[in-house]
Amino acid sequence: MARRGMLWGGIVAASVAVAALSVTAAVADATSPERTVRDYLAALASDDLATAAALSGLDAADLDRLGGMPLGDAGTSDVADIVDVIELGPRTRIVTARYGERGVDVVPVTFELEAAPFGPFTRWVLSGPPLAEVTVAADGHVEVVVNGMPRSAERGGGAIHVVGFVPARLEARIASPFLDGAPVRARFGTASAADALVVEVAPSARLQRAVEREVEAFLDDCVAQRVLQPAGCPFGITVPDRVVEPPQWRVSVPPVVTLVPGRPAGLVAGEWGIEAGVTVRVALRVQRLIDGKIEDRDEAAVAVVRGSVALDDEGATITIAPPEDVPG
Repeated sequence: MARRGMLWGGIVAASVAVAALSVTAAVADATSPERTVRDYLAALASDDLATAAALSGLDAADLDRLGGMPLGDAGTSDVADIVDVIELGPRTRIVTARYGERGVDVVPVTFELEAAPFGPFTRWVLSGPPLAEVTVAADGHVEVVVNGMPRSAERGGGAIHVVGFVPARLEARIASPFLDGAPVRARFGTASAADALVVEVAPSARLQRAVEREVEAFLDDCVAQRVLQPAGCPFGITVPDRVVEPPQWRVSVPPVVTLVPGRPAGLVAGEWGIEAGVTVRVALRVQRLIDGKIEDRDEAAVAVVRGSVALDDEGATITIAPPEDVPG
């Protein structure tokens, strides 16, 4: 009986020892520097920014100071691997990981962690919030969409400063139906975000069509005027003879409309210049003063229609400029 009791006692003691070792191993894994980084990256990949902020050591006061929650990941990150752990001292670890979207933009990222008391164990926390600031601008325009949220600069082409979790992906684009522009992307805290990100924009097909319609309507009004010098129009002629019948204008070569980027003289940031070359012809009957002979003439004139397009929240405002000098 005593032998059986000793045997059971040994089994119980061994079981307790195994359980204790299992608990110790589980706690060690749960409090390891690798686990902290893995949990942080998992929160970032799943858009759980509250958990990412908590693991970063950010409290409500920090978020108020930052102006809100830092930006999360604009992509679909499916790689979050621990690469290496370096011991810098008894209370400091450097953890290197790989993070990003497979086949698109997986980047190496390094975190520094420090030891913190956790009962009889040691847990590892990030030494400081893994945040970075990126500057975004939009090629002469004010409004930019960053990670799905509209942001505004104080002036056209001015800098927009955004803060995000490292290494979340930032994506900036133009949200106007009147502009085209390939999105620009970078990851916070990496070399790709070291310089300002500029969204290069160009007129969209919709804006081009809208301007062409406006120019064509303007020219229709001009050629409808049966005078030698149509009022407010960039073309006209002078005739030394007597006009017998009112002249009849027509557009012989349709306008070729170009939207000029940048800031031509007189335009402000966010505006585009309009230049439209057009050839018109005028048919008229005149009586020559020198001999009184009546003849029909058909003459051509080349003109340039100029103007500007201003874009705002309500759409596009197209303005045709008055002609500077009308050739005669």
